[in-house]
Amino acid sequence: MTTDTTANKELIRRVFEDVIPAGDTATMRSLVAPEWVDHDPLPGQPAGLDGAAYVVSTMHAAHPDLHFIIDDLICESDRVVIRWTLRGTNTGPMLGRPATGQPVELAAVVIFRIANGLIVERWAGWKPGRSPQQHPALAAPVSPSQ
Repeated sequence: MTTDTTANKELIRRVFEDVIPAGDTATMRSLVAPEWVDHDPLPGQPAGLDGAAYVVSTMHAAHPDLHFIIDDLICESDRVVIRWTLRGTNTGPMLGRPATGQPVELAAVVIFRIANGLIVERWAGWKPGRSPQQHPALAAPVSPSQ
């Protein structure tokens, strides 16, 4: 089996440079295989294509001014590894937390598996202290009694 490592890298670059910053859930759905599996979903993330759209809408809605710095982009066969840093301002809710208006810097290493030009699987590891669940500039979750 041959893979086009350049095309695979460009697919992932497009997701982080264009799709997520624009909040473009329709394009994200077109870049992900129907059988897409996210091995490390965000809290509340549904499965499949709805989950891919959820990631885009959640990240964009929480930080409409977000931009990614691609620190590393490596491809080997059908796997693309990206190490990225997100910077933005938390002006929208994030995973049950109200907006803080504070600058946010998140960071992760993510592995994607690509097949037939589509994203089929994703694994993610957040940098300690710079995940959406732990970042100090993101508010504590709102409890149902509040």
